[in-house]
Amino acid sequence: MNTQPSRKKTLPHAKKEELLESQFKTVAESFLELFELLEEYAPAWYSEEHHNRAVAARSVLLKARSASAG
Repeated sequence: MNTQPSRKKTLPHAKKEELLESQFKTVAESFLELFELLEEYAPAWYSEEHHNRAVAARSVLLKARSASAG
């Protein structure tokens, strides 16, 4: 049995940041697209509480996007 600790290959810090930024952009864009669809089609289950939570999340994403662009 191997008793030595595993040595995981780690990405350099800059690469990790690039990967996280890329993943964040993908998630943010997907959420924003879904938000627009929910607002446009307003399914019966889409309550005012859902809308308010989605608007708050959208605001956070848009602020983050503008902060990273500037």
